[in-house]
Amino acid sequence: MKFGRTLREKTLQEWRYYSVDYKSLKKALKNRDLAQFDSTMEISKERIAKFYSSKETWAMDYMQTLRDRVAVLELEARSNATRNATRNAEDDCVSSNRNQGLDLDETSQSSSSSSSTLNDEILGTEDLKKLYRSIGTCAHFKAYIYCKKSLDTFAREIDLLLEYLELNLTALSKIWKKYDKLHDTDLRVSKLDGIHKTHAFLNSTPLLDMKDEVQHLLRVTTSMENKPNLPAAWENRKVYTIGCFDLFHRGHSNILTSLREFGYYIVAGIHDDASYFKLKNKNPIDTLEVRMKNVKPFVDQLYVIPSTDPLPYIQAAVSQQDVDMGTVCYARGDDMLNFPARDWVESVMPVYFVPRTESCSSTLIRTIYHADCEELRGKAAFAKTRYDGKPVCEKSGEVLKLNKSVSCPVVSE
Repeated sequence: MKFGRTLREKTLQEWRYYSVDYKSLKKALKNRDLAQFDSTMEISKERIAKFYSSKETWAMDYMQTLRDRVAVLELEARSNATRNATRNAEDDCVSSNRNQGLDLDETSQSSSSSSSTLNDEILGTEDLKKLYRSIGTCAHFKAYIYCKKSLDTFAREIDLLLEYLELNLTALSKIWKKYDKLHDTDLRVSKLDGIHKTHAFLNSTPLLDMKDEVQHLLRVTTSMENKPNLPAAWENRKVYTIGCFDLFHRGHSNILTSLREFGYYIVAGIHDDASYFKLKNKNPIDTLEVRMKNVKPFVDQLYVIPSTDPLPYIQAAVSQQDVDMGTVCYARGDDMLNFPARDWVESVMPVYFVPRTESCSSTLIRTIYHADCEELRGKAAFAKTRYDGKPVCEKSGEVLKLNKSVSCPVVSE
């Protein structure tokens, strides 16, 4: 496989704008247009530097957020352990008073029941359903989910950044090798030495240090002391979610991967092209078929929602038996707390939220790669992003987006 194709396929879709423009550099060499080659090379190096600088600044700041979340988790875990110890001591005292004069078998049975509050074989169906709901609102569980998901996502982000740096360094090395071969020169080593001086971050030492700390924080998070005690049946539940999943990106994959924290079988509803247009006043970039193909590896079952109102479709998808048994829940990112059909969903099953991936959204990708205006694309590429990942103007704070008069046709893969 040619390296240009490897660079494109291994670079995240949303990061291609910032990568070495290997194709244009090769074209400039082929046309022996040295002025164009030099200009493209400088633009590529500038984009890499600006992109990495923004990512490192964000990562350094976010590391403190992760440390704070772990600290909150440890505090909640200790508080929960203290509450449980106090409750057990009170139960033992009550049990002791009640059991005076009872035979040994009755005493043993009472003790067993009080010490196994999370054993789903002992709890009845209604009690188990109440337990699932209480866990969803438990501060300890929320702190754990936010820590676990945030750390998992950040670990993947660091790995992606490391791969990005390695790919772009290889691209620079290969293009200078082609340059030397075409012009019978020996500039590659000196040019790469110069790049290592101006782009020292290519050695990625700060990222490697952060990676080690993240792994440590993950071990702390998933330790027996900090991980919530969940019912055994927790892992046997079906997990429902709904989305559009246009321009599928790492934020989507991170959310879908995290749904396994809530059950074993993932069911996702996906809006068709017509309902997408009505919901967002624009056509999707990817067709329904492409969007389904992107989502399917992360879920066990997909169903299509041909309406702006998902309520009747999720009602039809959810098994009443699962509702009755309490073996079903709903989970999604925390960027839309009042999601459509929440009232009904919450009436029949627990609802859980997980933190979304920062600085990542379909709107950002759409604006960078599908806007007709080059100036808008450049602004969006290096703009600050909101809580939902959408790029915003630094002066006005408004979302940078395509002009509504600009049509974005649905395109195939």
